[in-house]
Amino acid sequence: MPANVNGGETVWQKSGDGCCVVQDGQRIDSVHAGPRPKWFNNILEANGNTPLSKLNKIPQEKSLKCNIYVKLEYFNVSGSTEDRAALRVIQVAEANGLTSKHTVVAPASGNVAVSIALVCAVKDYKCVLVIPELLSQDIMTVVVALGAEVVLVNCDKIATHGSHYNYAKIIAQGIENSYFLDESQSAANPLAHYETTAVEIDCALNKKVDMIVVPMRTGAAFTGIAKYAEQHLPGTKVYGVRCEDDVFPAVPELTTDEKPAISSLTAGDGVVSVCPKEAFLLTRRLIKEEGLLLGEQLPQGSNVVVVAADGIRNYLNHFIDDQWLLKNKITDKVDKKTIVPKETFDPKVLIYDPTTLAGEWKQDETTKKWSICSTKFKPFRTERPSVMTSVLEGIRNTPLVKLQKLPKDNGIKCNMFVKCEYFNAGGSTKDRIAARMVELAEEDGRLKPGMTLIEPTSGNTGIGLSLVAAVKGYGCVICMPQKMSKEKAITMEALGSVIVRTPNEAAYDSPDSHMGVALRLQNEIPGGIMLDQYRNMGNPLAHYEQTAEEIIAALDGKIDYLVIGAGTGGTVSGISKKIKEKVPGCVIVGVDPEGSLLADPHQGEAAFYEVEGVGYDFIPGTLDRSVIDRWLKSSDKESFETARDLIRKEGILCGGSSGSSVHAALEVARGLPADKNVVAILPDGVRNYL
Repeated sequence: MPANVNGGETVWQKSGDGCCVVQDGQRIDSVHAGPRPKWFNNILEANGNTPLSKLNKIPQEKSLKCNIYVKLEYFNVSGSTEDRAALRVIQVAEANGLTSKHTVVAPASGNVAVSIALVCAVKDYKCVLVIPELLSQDIMTVVVALGAEVVLVNCDKIATHGSHYNYAKIIAQGIENSYFLDESQSAANPLAHYETTAVEIDCALNKKVDMIVVPMRTGAAFTGIAKYAEQHLPGTKVYGVRCEDDVFPAVPELTTDEKPAISSLTAGDGVVSVCPKEAFLLTRRLIKEEGLLLGEQLPQGSNVVVVAADGIRNYLNHFIDDQWLLKNKITDKVDKKTIVPKETFDPKVLIYDPTTLAGEWKQDETTKKWSICSTKFKPFRTERPSVMTSVLEGIRNTPLVKLQKLPKDNGIKCNMFVKCEYFNAGGSTKDRIAARMVELAEEDGRLKPGMTLIEPTSGNTGIGLSLVAAVKGYGCVICMPQKMSKEKAITMEALGSVIVRTPNEAAYDSPDSHMGVALRLQNEIPGGIMLDQYRNMGNPLAHYEQTAEEIIAALDGKIDYLVIGAGTGGTVSGISKKIKEKVPGCVIVGVDPEGSLLADPHQGEAAFYEVEGVGYDFIPGTLDRSVIDRWLKSSDKESFETARDLIRKEGILCGGSSGSSVHAALEVARGLPADKNVVAILPDGVRNYL
């Protein structure tokens, strides 16, 4: 028989400043999280402490007087609130006998499946997930990449056994040394939210919380937060939100084939039903509908917190995609704009040199600092605020995580760290430059309300600019090659941008390239402006001012090697200049894909490669090759295999270009002594490549 930590009757008891939960006679005491470290021993340590972001436009449009804050749970390590529960449930299982000899068998769906798979990957447990057949393919892709074995349960089996939960028990009985883990019925699940989610809300708003709205699936987050509010936030109303029973399961995270025991716990002030169709059409984000449903009855100055359970990763082929809305008859039309550049144009609009930096930035020969700059520097911001005035404040202070398994598997003794840039608000390091370029254009008067941003990009800069444009109210047109992923385009369109695709084979100086088309559209669209990441000072400055300082602060300046992939060159150039000032002994290693010319501009013609976001067929003005000490080349095979290893062995949900950097970092680290520190930059996450 399999081991099992899940029980039935659950009793909550107050215990000092916290609580304990007794489930079938087993006592689980709440724990208090300590201070956040400067860097993390593994990706699981980076979980939690997700920010609150204040809604600005919707309350104003609907004449709401209260303050509405969104708890952005997609800042958790796999992108959802379920990460908290999965980690806590497995910690309790370990205290009750779960060891490396066991195979974890768990019924799961949606974000629960990803969260359990990620925790098991990091902790090196074999994992078998029993999943309903209707689960989205995006989630399945991530779960399998994390190394979990998947058993799909069709409708007939669910009907026969009552639920996929019951079928999972049968699967567990047939596996030697199995450990049956039903997160939905474990008391550790709501306890995780009592200990962390609720505490974070309380601390962020200094106990001034009038209402909390929580999406319900198992009811665990709702129960944990409500129990905390009962003890520590008297007068705070806590409401759950669920899908109406008579609609198709358009929101997988609010539906389940069984009512778990946890949801029957008495807590909170009520449950509100939401119609998915209305939610999709009004906001494309359930979070906005929740705010509208509950916020308008509260007086001015009241604080409402809505827990946003996850982000868009699982829904890029779901309600984020216009075609899905049409197919499922959520709407009979979508407002999808298209732009086609005119066939005839003045050749003068194509006179453009992307190889020169716009502005002056030089090193002071006396101080050796890069202080001679035509742009005023922005001060370093030491931490991300717990309450953000907008989601744009979530662009910075990404976690630095120490790799454990990859170095060991490769016989490496030194410390290897990765800077996880996919924790930026839009999912990549390019969010930083998008925000900085817009700031600079606003400051010098080139960008005014009502204007339209036009940018040639391989994708991530487009997402960053789309995010900034959505928040600030600008139009946005993104020109990108056909090879760039569908997921990137869907994300940008959901943010309101117009996408213009260009041929992969078009050289950068061709009128049909993404650069050429952007230049033509800038001349055709009234109020259009191309910020131009290839020449814009804001590109390297964002990393000189902030990213580099974050790395230096996290490691107290003890950096021996820094490995960075090069695309436009802004990341490697900006970070390197700051590092050279403060850590002059650090060796900077640039990584360039095979087929690109950045490492050797004289090598001849560029060739095609699959890895996105790095490499070019020219030297951008934002790349300063003089600050790079050494170049390494990476192949598609090496990049993708290493990225898959990072996902499966470290639980780090990164993109392909991250594999390029880490593969190069492993080469650099070979033979280094144990006291050396090697840092690699991970530009983006898995969302764009499912």
